[in-house]
Amino acid sequence: MTIDVQEKRGICVLVLTGEVKLGEPTRLLRDKSRELVAAGTRSFVLDMLAVPWLDSSGIGEVFSCYKRARECGGEVKLVLKDRSLSLFVMTQLDRVFEIFDDVDQALKAFAEED
Repeated sequence: MTIDVQEKRGICVLVLTGEVKLGEPTRLLRDKSRELVAAGTRSFVLDMLAVPWLDSSGIGEVFSCYKRARECGGEVKLVLKDRSLSLFVMTQLDRVFEIFDDVDQALKAFAEED
C-alpha cells in the first residue's frame, strides 16, 4: 500500500492505494497519521477509492486514525466505494464515519461545518 499526502482547501487528504491489511500497510497508515497529528494536522479525508480490500486490521487502523483526530478536535471523513464501502456498512461503521463518493464532496462537507 502507498499513501499520497495532499492538501486541498486546507484539509489533509490521504490517498491510499492498495490493500490495507495487517502488517506493513496498517503500520504505514498508523505512522503517517501519527506524524501528521503531531505536526498539527487535525482534519483528514481518507481517499480509499483505490483500496480493493481491507481486513479487520485495516478497518481498525482507519478507526484509530479517526480516534486520534477526534482527540485533538479534528475529524476524519472517508471516500469509499464497492467492497470497502460494504465492509463499513456491514460493521455499522457507516454510523460513525461520514462517507462520501468523492473527495470534493468530503471537502465540501468540511466547508459546510465551518
